[in-house]
Amino acid sequence: MILRKKHIKLIQNLLNKKGYNAGSENGIFNSNTKTALGKVIELPVNWRFKQKAIGFIQISATELGIDSGIIDGYWGPQTDYAFGVLYEFITTGVMPINWRDIVPLNINPNNWPEYDETKLNNFYGNVGENQIRIQLPYPHKLSWDKRKIINSFYCNEKVHDSMLRILTKVLNHYGIDEIKRLKLDLWGGCLNVRKMRGGANWSTHSWGIAVDYNPEENKLRWGGEKASFSKPDYADWWQFWEEEGWTSLGRTKNYDWMHIQAVK
Repeated sequence: MILRKKHIKLIQNLLNKKGYNAGSENGIFNSNTKTALGKVIELPVNWRFKQKAIGFIQISATELGIDSGIIDGYWGPQTDYAFGVLYEFITTGVMPINWRDIVPLNINPNNWPEYDETKLNNFYGNVGENQIRIQLPYPHKLSWDKRKIINSFYCNEKVHDSMLRILTKVLNHYGIDEIKRLKLDLWGGCLNVRKMRGGANWSTHSWGIAVDYNPEENKLRWGGEKASFSKPDYADWWQFWEEEGWTSLGRTKNYDWMHIQAVK
């Protein structure tokens, strides 16, 4: 695990709030920050510097009632989760609710149909039909070949305007640097005429009404404990989709967090 500016700035902020004088909160591990960490009495003196930095995050999260797991100075999934909650609380002043307690928005302004092949065919047309190209408001990278940049892809004509509104909101809200950090530009596909994995029915991708993002970190069988899209950083991402009536299988069924569909 590499501690980046975001992590270091938070460490410096918390050290300063506790009176340890970490100096400028610039995201650089300078001598002031290192000296300040050495003064934290809860950290074992024989720990390496990086271990102390991670341990301080774990301690700070625990003090606020955020479960960071064992305070051992090592960055595992529980520490990663705790940092996300801690970061949101420190930057916004509001403690995020647990992802398991989040109730997705249940609205349908575009009148997306329920999953039923007859209803889907009546609303969207037959599988593979009525596809148009969406020009993306920010560049995407293919998740299976990150060297390849795309600026458009095919989707069903009835979801085009909704998807464009959503992705435009994503760009305006997060900005391109944060989009890249959160991997909201890692595209896993939209139109793909095929049956569901492990099923006999058509996948919603077959109508071009579903899109996948960052499949590597949101695998089909992963629940919220492992999927990156379950973390607090993605709350606004999900709000933008749900305001338009799209359904996240991760948010509603706790699997396939990569997948978002215009189906109720």
